[in-house]
Amino acid sequence: MSAKNKYILCTIIAVILSQGKSYAQQYQTTVDIRVPFVPSPTVINGKPCIYYELNIANFAKDSLRLKTLEVLNATDSSTIFNVDEPRLKSRVKRLAISPKENNLILPPGSFAVVYLEFNLPSKNTGLHFVHRLEFDLLNGSKTTRVSIKGASISIGAEAPLIIGPPLNGGPWAAIYEPSWLTGHRRVFYTIDGTGRLPGRFAIDFIKLDNNGQYAAHNADTIRNWYGYGNDVLAVSDGVVASVRNNFPESSTLSGYQSPPVENATGNYISIKIGNNQFVFYEHLKPGSIKVKPGQKVKRGEVIASLGFTGQTTGPHLHLHIATKDSPLGAEGIPFEFEHFKLSGSYPDLSTFGKKLWMPLVKPAWVSKERPAPNSVVVFDKSSKQISSH
Repeated sequence: MSAKNKYILCTIIAVILSQGKSYAQQYQTTVDIRVPFVPSPTVINGKPCIYYELNIANFAKDSLRLKTLEVLNATDSSTIFNVDEPRLKSRVKRLAISPKENNLILPPGSFAVVYLEFNLPSKNTGLHFVHRLEFDLLNGSKTTRVSIKGASISIGAEAPLIIGPPLNGGPWAAIYEPSWLTGHRRVFYTIDGTGRLPGRFAIDFIKLDNNGQYAAHNADTIRNWYGYGNDVLAVSDGVVASVRNNFPESSTLSGYQSPPVENATGNYISIKIGNNQFVFYEHLKPGSIKVKPGQKVKRGEVIASLGFTGQTTGPHLHLHIATKDSPLGAEGIPFEFEHFKLSGSYPDLSTFGKKLWMPLVKPAWVSKERPAPNSVVVFDKSSKQISSH
């Protein structure tokens, strides 16, 4: 090799090495973002929507302050959903934090969950999302804005799970709200070394009268609640997976003592209605369960009575569907009712039980949807019902 060629080769190697060194200097450990579980979409108020969680772990040597989050269409980078800093604050849960701390600031080694619920641009079509997170790295008085893109997910196009009514008649208040800090939507349980969110789509049903009251006379006595003792129905054909029927019940609210979390369900029934689909009915009346494990049930069959057992503030039916036969150790999945009549809603839940709900001008029958948060619904009494065994 000539001296000239050796010179050219050495120059090329030097450039490559210098570029490699430059790239190494630019690399900086920041955060890990990922979505641990992606449920299928569900329809609320006629619009398809998705519920899931984004996990954020800070691997940087500096603290960071979360600023914005965007959910992008991975195909064309269009924005599907975005959350600015004020709204992000209400959606972030940082573990092991005191009430005085800013939940948007993640020290090195800390972990946070972002709870996401938003409408989809189309129904039952395969979609691919990617997330863009912006945050400030805080190094003393120096602040560096960083933007990362990751946590790619696919939204399935499978048909939603459609079920029948869990109760007869009504009106029933469908109580849930994704933004509640201690609501079913945001409470994780760790079973067998894995954190899961069984109540992601849980609904608590409380019966009302036509004036919006949930009890007659003295509400302290649970038998005065309109829903107490009402028939609980199988929402689909299936096989009973598990039952608890020996949990005691207080006859009054004032005499009630909240049990530990392992007994939160009170008396309950789990019914397998499909592959990785288990319906849970919780807080059932003692001695009222009419089915046993291994028994086949038909949609509309009376399986128990609504009660006041487990962790509850009053007689109601807790209903959710999950991926395993475990009240706390499974992922909650969405479901829709074949039909119900929408009567109105409670925009302000502080008036619940005191005033009539905000009625619709024209109450309407709704098909293949999930009731919106804190709506008031009526189930069709004429639905086919099978007598109990």
